[in-house]
Amino acid sequence: MKRVQQGFTLIELMIVVAIIGILAAVAIPAYQDYTTRARMAEPVSLMSAAKLDIYERMVSEGAWPDDSDGEEIVDRIASQSDLVSAADYTAGATTADATLVELTLANTGDATNLDSKKLNFTLTPSANGLAVTCWTDIDSDYYNRIPNECRNDSAS
Repeated sequence: MKRVQQGFTLIELMIVVAIIGILAAVAIPAYQDYTTRARMAEPVSLMSAAKLDIYERMVSEGAWPDDSDGEEIVDRIASQSDLVSAADYTAGATTADATLVELTLANTGDATNLDSKKLNFTLTPSANGLAVTCWTDIDSDYYNRIPNECRNDSAS
């Protein structure tokens, strides 16, 4: 009488476990980078709302909001986001009459490289409205974790 196989051998099961382990070793770091990058889009989107508020006040008043009004606007970013620990506003920060908004990062999910780093936004009046330049002090080795518009080394 012929005997029919009734399950998997130990070797077959060990091969399957090894394959799953290799896939997990590749997928987990990629997933962590992806989730960090997705979280990093939040401060940039909140800044776009603050930029609109700053621009509306600039148009209606004919000048940048003063430091206390501007600070109130950007402080909303820190209160709405768990990724921003502090937000600073400086009206007319440069000779080109640009305003600087500086967001300090925290709780990014990448504590060794992004926490306590800064996203800086330079707002400059232009013929088309308000030109915004984003720059950061994050090392270029970690640019894959920050939004594309902030991937330059210094203000331009």
